[in-house]
Amino acid sequence: MDAKYYCGTVNTELTALKARAYDIIRHLEKSPKKDELAPQVTEIHALVDDLSVTVDKLNTACPTDFSTERSDIEKKKAALHAKINWWDQEHFPGGYAGG
Repeated sequence: MDAKYYCGTVNTELTALKARAYDIIRHLEKSPKKDELAPQVTEIHALVDDLSVTVDKLNTACPTDFSTERSDIEKKKAALHAKINWWDQEHFPGGYAGG
């Protein structure tokens, strides 16, 4: 798999994850625990931003061997998925309700 194809795939997945993160933020803004949960939202934003920068850098550089970057991206994606899935289970009655 070449870097451009991989980055395109990751960008598509990241767009979906960002949409879920924004749903979480909208939900949080209505929550009475808004201040208490704000650090977790900040952490989600940081993961999204870090992933975006890494993918953009990989898109620009387009190296022939991007295994190190790919490993880093996959770890960050897994962390972001875990955070979002936790939010879905803990804060959205019946699971994720966004689109």
